[in-house]
Amino acid sequence: MSHEHDISPLTRIVARLDRTAAGEAAHDLVPTHFPSIDKALGGGIRRGELAVLGGDDSAGSSALALGIAIRGTERALFLSSEMQPERVYERALAITARVSLEHIRLGAVDEEERARLAASALAMRDHAPVVETFLQGGIANIQRAIEATPSAPLVIVDTLEGMLDRDHGQNEALSYAVLALKRLALTHQVAVLLTTHLPALDRDRRDRRPRLSDFGMGGAVGAHADVVLGLYREEMYDFDHGVSGGAELLILKNRAGARGYVDLFFDPRYGRFEDVAE
Repeated sequence: MSHEHDISPLTRIVARLDRTAAGEAAHDLVPTHFPSIDKALGGGIRRGELAVLGGDDSAGSSALALGIAIRGTERALFLSSEMQPERVYERALAITARVSLEHIRLGAVDEEERARLAASALAMRDHAPVVETFLQGGIANIQRAIEATPSAPLVIVDTLEGMLDRDHGQNEALSYAVLALKRLALTHQVAVLLTTHLPALDRDRRDRRPRLSDFGMGGAVGAHADVVLGLYREEMYDFDHGVSGGAELLILKNRAGARGYVDLFFDPRYGRFEDVAE
């Protein structure tokens, strides 16, 4: 029997092009299911790739990453350093059912909201992300989680800073973590989406849209990531002129395509991002 790894890479590429021309979805692409993001990235994030999503504090990087996880038709693996699984699922229900997260936490939902939450829970049952919390152990724990969930095409690590095992030598440790996650993506042939803060962001500059240099870490993100995304919400800085809910996702690096930006809308009541094109 012929196995795919016995076929030359060139033959596999041609075969993939033939399948795509015939209307089949590319098996190595993991779509975000945000149409504008997928269009900008040539269909999504590819297996074996590391995508890094960064934004200023409270910009919503974690919320966007979770939104990508729950839009997928296959179970993603969502690894959080900040929340227990139940809290992540609360946020997922708030996003999908459009019910205030505060109402869910307090249990203060009316009958209509309760019905929407029940319907969302039922709809997500077969493809809700597998959620785990990692508090220490860094890369080793993430590798174990990936090996325990081999069917997950997308692995979301929220956040990079949560992978630190020590307080000293942070830049060196974070730089190594970025490289290690890229190696995990290649080894396990999964798409990895990593969220991070912007430690080098100059909050005194006039235009605070993220730049590649804002990720700091001696340029590790720019060097090792295949895709780098910067999340920006103008209303965080300019209440008078910022468009309410307006958000930009800047494509700061795209190893396989062009850079640019995508317009999104953010509803803070539900922690929900939407594609303006939709």
